[in-house]
Amino acid sequence: MNALSPSTHLLLVIAAPLIGAIVAWLFRSWGLAAVRQSAANTAIVTLVLAGWLVVRFLSDPAAMAGEPYGLVEFPWLVGGIFDVKLSLGLDGLSIWMFALSALLSITAVFVSWDAIRDRPAGFYVLLLVLEAAMLGVFAARDVILFYVFFEFTLVPLFFLIGIWGHDERRKAAVKFFIYTLAGSVLTFLGLLAIILWNASHTGTVTFDIAALTAAMKAHPMPMDAGGGWLQLIVFLALLAGFAVKVPIVPLHTWLPLAHVEAPTGGSVDLAGVLLKIGIYGFLRFSLPMLPEASALAAPWLFGLGVVGIIYGALVALVQTDLKRLIAYSSVSHMGYIVMGLFALTPVATEGANLQLINHGLSSAGLFALVGMIYERFHTRNIASLGGIASRAPWLTVFFMLFTFSSIGLPGLNGFVGEFMILAGSFQRAWSGVAPSFSFAYLLMAVTAVVGVVLGAWYMLWAVERAFFGPSREPPRSGHDGHDGHGHADRCDLKWHELVALAPLAVFVLWIGLTPATFLRPAAPAIRAATQASADAFAARMRDATPTAQPIARTAQLP
Repeated sequence: MNALSPSTHLLLVIAAPLIGAIVAWLFRSWGLAAVRQSAANTAIVTLVLAGWLVVRFLSDPAAMAGEPYGLVEFPWLVGGIFDVKLSLGLDGLSIWMFALSALLSITAVFVSWDAIRDRPAGFYVLLLVLEAAMLGVFAARDVILFYVFFEFTLVPLFFLIGIWGHDERRKAAVKFFIYTLAGSVLTFLGLLAIILWNASHTGTVTFDIAALTAAMKAHPMPMDAGGGWLQLIVFLALLAGFAVKVPIVPLHTWLPLAHVEAPTGGSVDLAGVLLKIGIYGFLRFSLPMLPEASALAAPWLFGLGVVGIIYGALVALVQTDLKRLIAYSSVSHMGYIVMGLFALTPVATEGANLQLINHGLSSAGLFALVGMIYERFHTRNIASLGGIASRAPWLTVFFMLFTFSSIGLPGLNGFVGEFMILAGSFQRAWSGVAPSFSFAYLLMAVTAVVGVVLGAWYMLWAVERAFFGPSREPPRSGHDGHDGHGHADRCDLKWHELVALAPLAVFVLWIGLTPATFLRPAAPAIRAATQASADAFAARMRDATPTAQPIARTAQLP
């Protein structure tokens, strides 16, 4: 494998799902078994290739220091004023999300093994195309290429929800598409403004993300009335698309419906990867390129993150549908990531980046398990379930593991990310803001801790009702091993469900026990991406501080 250059290796990883999609489509006439085995083989090969690429990344000193790895550049739209390239590469910002995209595709394929019997070729083709788009969006190093992948993730998921979803699938698919497309169009206008601003100062139209980042430091957009507040306007344009993707409250209303109506494989990819593209966009574009506007907006977005934490938790607490409960828990947990990112301290931002991975693992596992429960009992109503633990002990073990991961049990991955976010947020409140901001930040940080308690409450209460105590399932006329008075006693995990869940469980434990393995590769890139905004925020706080009360400098991690 090392005979491959890193750039060739990267291209092969992204191309593998596309090749597999073509093969799966060609196998459609061979029947269901051939199509799904083809898709499974493709997902496994892609994961192996991606895993080995990650190992090579981690063994490269330059990549570990924050340099891009596996750079690929081919002319694409070249001529006249255009210089758009097929430019791909990985760095600390993207390496773990790239790997997570390949990992969760395994889960999405195997969790759909028995659930998808209608038009399976189309389903698996779209699932593999979606995987390629997810890999591409995290590897893209050209603005146009990033936007193409960014938009292209919408298309496969739109059809996956609209064709293979549940009762209100068409409404959910249309709402998802309109919300995300409207936001991303504004984001494109913001990116175009950055490109034109750079061209007006350099005389060159470039779409290279690294070049634009450097140019925006050399020639920052104006952030005052004399310059028309251009930097703030562009920041808000980018915010429109990224906030919908996350989603940040109040732009979240498309998410619960999309999750509830999506097929299980679609929910896995949506919760595990697609929600993270918005946070990745903030890290890649907004924070390094528009630091003054980011600093101005940071307290508001920090506050919106806290609002999302409490709102998502309270709404999850009153849900009767298990899948909708997990969907609102995603709203709440993504609030922690937004909060950590805009705390703008090294501890919190690195914790937020790690929490992207942690939430991807735990939420994908929970959505997969809810899908398995629905296949067995044909209901997601918590009041209609009960006693699952006595008949499906391994399903219960995995559900408990991902539940504890979600609520941040020490020793599991969720604890590390949430602890770093909260620690960095309290650090910001105590020593990193002007006195006039200190109480508000401290109140928001304390409120976020309340969200941890609420998260444990709604998750453990749901587990207690659905998995323990007497069965509350309604009688039904049975088939496939069921009698007329209930469901079969033997309904534990099947082999393909274990394959879907076991890799996620391994990483839940791995990150929880040795978090430095996952923090260290991303740290240099995270700090480089957030440093300008952190400095701008510190300057704003100094300006807001009376001269007799100098603001303390936020401590830096070694």
